[in-house]
Amino acid sequence: MSSGAYRGRQMRGSGSLLLVALLLAGCGGTSGLGGTGEGASVAPRPILDPIAAFAADPPTEAQAQIFLADQNETVTLRIMRQYAAASGRECREVRVTQRGGDSLRLFCRAGTGWIEARPLIAHTAAR
Repeated sequence: MSSGAYRGRQMRGSGSLLLVALLLAGCGGTSGLGGTGEGASVAPRPILDPIAAFAADPPTEAQAQIFLADQNETVTLRIMRQYAAASGRECREVRVTQRGGDSLRLFCRAGTGWIEARPLIAHTAAR
């Protein structure tokens, strides 16, 4: 085998290791969930979704009625449960009661704000 062919294989192997190391380093950050990363001092963005705003700062009774202008409807929101996800993030499940029935939405803290998250178990019965 020529030294040029060996050097090419060695470079590809080193490049693969570097790529894996970069990917693993990226897994530790919060950028995938809208976070800003370590050490950044960015002011929190205002929450535009009124249901997400309720999940982020629920009243003491954990229930509220809000008017959704885009649907021209008043809905009832209730915090069903709060928990720490396996990732360590605080999450809150909100029951939304409206004319069409009930639905559950899940919101989790992400950096300085809150985002809607996809539940891991779909179609669970509301408690």
